[in-house]
Amino acid sequence: MATRKKTKKRMKPQYVRAKKRKGASSSALTRRLFTIVLVLLILGALLFGLKVGYDLIIRKLYSENRRFEIQHLVISCDGKLTEDRIREYTGLSEGTNLFKVEFADIEAALGKVPVVESVYLERKLPHTLIVKVKERMAVARITGRQKRKYPFVVDRYGFVLPPRQSALSLPLVKGLDTDLRLGLPVEHPDVKTSLQIIALCDSTGSLRTFVQIESLDVKYSDFIDMRLKGGARVRMPRFSLKSKLKNLATVIQIANGQGRRVKEVDLTLDSSKVPVIYY
Repeated sequence: MATRKKTKKRMKPQYVRAKKRKGASSSALTRRLFTIVLVLLILGALLFGLKVGYDLIIRKLYSENRRFEIQHLVISCDGKLTEDRIREYTGLSEGTNLFKVEFADIEAALGKVPVVESVYLERKLPHTLIVKVKERMAVARITGRQKRKYPFVVDRYGFVLPPRQSALSLPLVKGLDTDLRLGLPVEHPDVKTSLQIIALCDSTGSLRTFVQIESLDVKYSDFIDMRLKGGARVRMPRFSLKSKLKNLATVIQIANGQGRRVKEVDLTLDSSKVPVIYY
């Protein structure tokens, strides 16, 4: 009788799990963090030292170098603002170091003066500073809600300037239901339109000859009541300004050639024929 061989059971391998030491892991992490922080601090200190050293060198070479003290202060203005006034506003004087003069401070100081439009500044080494001031040029008189004996004037950007006796011949923009503030632009769309009309008439030869504006009344909602020197009244729309003004110049030119004077012109109609009334 055959006998069966007894098979031995295979023993499963046993693994020993080692417990991690929490203290060792946290101390290693702390050391890494400390090293990173230390490296960052060293780099920051190096960068700070380089900046301080650079600033010191720049000061010694430029802003504290007596070779660059202003000996020639060249100040000019295209208007009535005097050199003494410009010195007073900016605090500029000979003997100041060229590189201690902050252009932004000068521009800010002169920017507070209502009549100043722009400032040009230039350093010419070793000891010359050039200051060129451009004044705002009045292109029109203007009245608002305030009752004034003499109206304010505005430049091409609509900045309100003090009254000027020399501006009596300029076109008058009126009919504004708003207060005017000296030194600030007039925030009104009709002022912008009126200044565009004036600029077109001043910059174009035929318009400058035949369309000489006396006043622009903006109180009407559907047109601007434009009066010309010589008495003509024009209903001026707020659109297609250049083409409408050219039509007006043509009407006046033809009337002059015929020996007639224009009394009224209506440019608000979208038609090739312009309604005209003569004296």
